[in-house]
Amino acid sequence: MSEIRHIQTDEEIKIFSDPYRMRIINAYIKAGEPMTVKGVADLMGEVPAKVHYHVKKLISIDILKLDHTEVINGITAKYYALTTDQFRVAYQNTSGQKALFDSTTNMILSVVDDYKTDIVRNAEYIKTHEADDQDAKNGYFAKETLRLNREEYDAFEKEMIELYSKYRAKVSDDQVPYDMFVGWSKRYE
Repeated sequence: MSEIRHIQTDEEIKIFSDPYRMRIINAYIKAGEPMTVKGVADLMGEVPAKVHYHVKKLISIDILKLDHTEVINGITAKYYALTTDQFRVAYQNTSGQKALFDSTTNMILSVVDDYKTDIVRNAEYIKTHEADDQDAKNGYFAKETLRLNREEYDAFEKEMIELYSKYRAKVSDDQVPYDMFVGWSKRYE
């Protein structure tokens, strides 16, 4: 399991929480390997120059790093990779800045929206391929409220991270991708 990258300064949260940059991070997570800016742009259906600008911002806060270079047809291609596959916004409301809270909220909503897009895409697939794909209906959705003390919370968080880390990488040809959305936060009643 890789180390958790804590996003904590105002600048880091502002850069990290940008919805477009979240899409770039998700592209790297889904690819599971280093990619060039052009590779990410192709995957996202975007213009490489726009992706390059945002990749530079992610490099500036140590979210992406240069992994290696390759010479392809006389051109040096730069391959970037995530510095880790686990990020945590460690926001501390010491400055009282509402804008910072809004950036954090926008980042969370961006991840939720990305997952909603996956659900809609998969629902469309099920509608058109149901007879062809016996696994098309496989999935599980739940919203739960758990009651935990601090020790239990820490153990639960560690267990969940280890569990989904175990299944992130493809290790055999019979494995297929399943989209997973996991999140938890303290409920203030």
